[in-house]
Amino acid sequence: MRVLQAPNTALPFGLLLSFLLAALAWLGAVPGGLASWGLGLLPLAMFLGMALGNTAPALVRHGQVGFGFARRHVMRTGIALFGFQLGFADLLAVGWQGVLAAVFVVASTLGLAAWLGKRMGLQASSFLLIGAGSAICGGAAIAAADSVLRAPPAATSAALGTAVVFGTLSMFAIPGFQWLFNLQADFTGLWLGLSVHELGHVVAGAALVGGEAPAFALIEKMLRVALLAPAMVWLAWHMVREQRKQPGAQVSHVSMQPPLFLWGFLLAVVLKSTGVLSIPLETALVDLSQLLMATGLAALGVGTRWLDLRAAGGKVWVLGGALCIHLWAAGFVLVHVIQSGAAAH
Repeated sequence: MRVLQAPNTALPFGLLLSFLLAALAWLGAVPGGLASWGLGLLPLAMFLGMALGNTAPALVRHGQVGFGFARRHVMRTGIALFGFQLGFADLLAVGWQGVLAAVFVVASTLGLAAWLGKRMGLQASSFLLIGAGSAICGGAAIAAADSVLRAPPAATSAALGTAVVFGTLSMFAIPGFQWLFNLQADFTGLWLGLSVHELGHVVAGAALVGGEAPAFALIEKMLRVALLAPAMVWLAWHMVREQRKQPGAQVSHVSMQPPLFLWGFLLAVVLKSTGVLSIPLETALVDLSQLLMATGLAALGVGTRWLDLRAAGGKVWVLGGALCIHLWAAGFVLVHVIQSGAAAH
């Protein structure tokens, strides 16, 4: 895991401002706040950064060094600490069928994003970011993918926008289907865990269902999150392959080796699984991971211009919508398969 080492200057202005934006997002995303409507900590931090960057460009120029440090080192450290949310015993609670279902959802969504995005004429960094946010865990996966791909800020912002919009839609739609078709709570919980974007979306949607839904939804969602590391390696490989197809393209900035922060992520999962850490310490590390990722995304948002987002066009929304429909359909079918297998035994 990369150790935080600030530049030689004493706490650059941009780094401090990034932390302040993350703190504001934390206050806005408290339970019962904006998070209950799908705007969780990470997207909110990004949008606050975008608002500041577009209204006060002089601040951006003054804090450029600190913003760059937050985008790279702070965010990568947060992603590494994100592994403390995962434990092997918890992830296996839904059985091998649940594990395979999560693998299929992540792999098929990433594959579909690459296939559709290429045919729609989107840049590889754009459709890979949208695919990562849809397939794995919304803002956290987009942040991790951006650290690997080093995509333009506008592509990252557009990907976060699709994750927020379609994740919020899924958060309300799937519980609505549960009521419409009289589905069982455990069925709907698994469906939410397999199909919804942000972790916060999953928690909020499962709370609408009640009963056993929250437990099943959270476990299945964590299985998708656990695939973050191998997914990032695949994204880097795919990006390099796409760039090599372009004459004279430079590919040295994308490595097919797992970055250091992903090794830190895996180490955190192992430590969580051993049970050597106290619950208060685990909780503190998870909270710290969220704060650091929010800081990095706030800094990323500062460098994003509204005009750049408009230039992304409607294709990113078409791709995000197609992936959302795929997640709903795949999740629904897979839950039927999981529960049919359980009933047969």
